[in-house]
Amino acid sequence: MHNEWVQLAKAASEPNIFQFPSYLAHSLPLLADQAALLIAIRENGLLIGTVIVRRDYGYAKLPVLYWNSALHYEQFLGTPLVRKGHENGFATGLCEWLDNAPRDCAFLKLSMIGADGPITKAIARHCDHDQRQLFAANRFARAAIARVGHASANPEDLIGTNRRKSIRKARKKLSQQGEVSIERLNEPAQLEDWTAHFLALENTGWKREKESSILSCEHETALYKAIIGEAFETGNLHFSRLCLDGRPIAYTLDIAAPPIAYCLKSAIDQDFRKFSPGVLMEFETLKHYLAKQDTTFVDSCSAPDNAMLNDLWPDQKAIFDLVIERKGVIYTLIYRLVQAIKMLLKTASKV
Repeated sequence: MHNEWVQLAKAASEPNIFQFPSYLAHSLPLLADQAALLIAIRENGLLIGTVIVRRDYGYAKLPVLYWNSALHYEQFLGTPLVRKGHENGFATGLCEWLDNAPRDCAFLKLSMIGADGPITKAIARHCDHDQRQLFAANRFARAAIARVGHASANPEDLIGTNRRKSIRKARKKLSQQGEVSIERLNEPAQLEDWTAHFLALENTGWKREKESSILSCEHETALYKAIIGEAFETGNLHFSRLCLDGRPIAYTLDIAAPPIAYCLKSAIDQDFRKFSPGVLMEFETLKHYLAKQDTTFVDSCSAPDNAMLNDLWPDQKAIFDLVIERKGVIYTLIYRLVQAIKMLLKTASKV
C-alpha cells in the first residue's frame, strides 16, 4: 500500500504535500488523538485516491456525528490525493464509501480543500448526477502566485504603489547597514546549520511568547526536521535567507510538489525588525517564483487576513469545506437541517 500511495502522490491531479505519505508518516504524533481512518479508493484495482477522515461531533450547533477530514494544525490544505484523469471515479467511489460506512455518522465534510480544482468539480458533477446534495462552507482565500500571466511581468508592477515605495525604502535603509544578499541552500553540508538557525529565529518574538513556534512542540520540531531533510534529498526544498554582511536575518521555508510550491514557514531576526526583512524576503520569493519555469502556482499557506502577503502577492488560493450528503431518509433530514442552520448563521453574520 505504501508504494502505491507514493506513486499516487506523484501522479496526483492536485499535488498536496500535506497529504503525501511521507508528510503524514512524520505527522502521526500530531494526529494521535484523532483515531484517523484512511479511505483508499480503487478503480479496477488501481489506487486512484486517498482521504483521511475521523469521526467528529457537533456541527452547525447540532449534536450530530459526522465524518470530517483528519487534519492537524500544521496541515494547511486538506485536498485529497486523486490520480490525474480519475477524478470522476474518485468522486463515485467516495460517495459509495460514505453510503456504506458505519451508520452513526450522518454526512461527510471535506475540510480546507481547493475550491476551484478538478477534484471539487468532479464531486459536484457526481452529486448532481446522483441527486445528492452538497454545499460549500467556510470559504476563504489566501495569498498566492499564479505564474501564468505574470511570468514576463516586472514583479514591482504587480504590487501597489505604496507597498512598492515601502519596499524600496526598507531595502535602502538596510543596505546602509551593510552588504545585503540573498542565499539559497544548495550544499548538503549546510543543511543542518541552516535548519538549526532557522528554527532558532522562528522561536523568537510573539511566537515564543505564545508558545506557537516550531521549537515549542517536540513533535512539530521532529516533523519539520524530517520534511526539510527529505525535501532536500528529492530536490523539492526551497530554503532561502536574507543576509546582512553574511549574517542571516530572515528565512523562508518552501517545499515543492511540482508544479506547485507551498510556503510553510518564515522567520526574522527581531533585532532587524525595523528594516522589514520579512517583507523584503517575501518580495524576493515573488521574484524567485515568477522566474522559476517548473513552478506554476505558489500557495502562501498563510492566514487570509495576512495584509503583508495580500499586498505583495498578486493572486489568491480559494479554499472551503465541502459537505456531502449521505443517502438515506434520516441522513437527508439531518443534512437539510444542518444546511439550513449554516445558511441562517451565514446570513446573520452579514447583518
